[in-house]
Amino acid sequence: MKELAKKLEEIGLSSKESEVYIYLLKHGPIMGGDFAKILNMDRTHIYNLLRNLINKGLASHVVKNGKTFFQANSPRNLLNQIQKKKELIDNILPELLKLEKVQLKPSIVNVLEGKEGLRTILRMILESNAKELLVYGGTGKSYDVLEYELPHAAKKTGALNIKGKIITSKKLKGKAFTQLPNFEMKYVEEITPSSTTIFANKVAIAVFEEKPFVILIESRSVAQSYRNYFNYLWKQAKK
Repeated sequence: MKELAKKLEEIGLSSKESEVYIYLLKHGPIMGGDFAKILNMDRTHIYNLLRNLINKGLASHVVKNGKTFFQANSPRNLLNQIQKKKELIDNILPELLKLEKVQLKPSIVNVLEGKEGLRTILRMILESNAKELLVYGGTGKSYDVLEYELPHAAKKTGALNIKGKIITSKKLKGKAFTQLPNFEMKYVEEITPSSTTIFANKVAIAVFEEKPFVILIESRSVAQSYRNYFNYLWKQAKK
């Protein structure tokens, strides 16, 4: 259940809201006072959490014999929250994009941290109109971090007619990222702790430490120099 609670946190519930919602789903209607005792929480706190879940459409209450019982609503209501956020983002995105155009960017190098950093790079690749991706030092670890998003994105590269070349270690043959039909593969002996992706005028260097991060370089000349180096490595690598 801890893993399920973590996933609920990722989509916007707090840790305590996740705990309360999962309990309601499993055990059905319960009075707030009894709930507070079972979860060893302050009554005021449990009522605040229940109120939050009701506001999010994930819980409701019924009155039986003059007593108020709380119960979980369908998990499908989680999609309502996502839709609301999407509508809000769609509404403010044009204004934010206008602000982005007028701001002066002092640096062409950015560091993007954690899962969100990897997701940002993935989105940039799919929206870049790039027709070729070059990757060397591929580790496959991004599939561990983005286990749900990456297989879908990999298929989308095919739909967008994006071709690619990957240089990685022989020891990783057979991994999911080596099976992509729209990518050519070549192999070297070494395993590297990072992965470098070249697309459009960008270079993304992903480092998979305890908390992954990506160094993003936006420069046409730098991207071209990395392409030249990749082409040199491609000639040395073996199929």
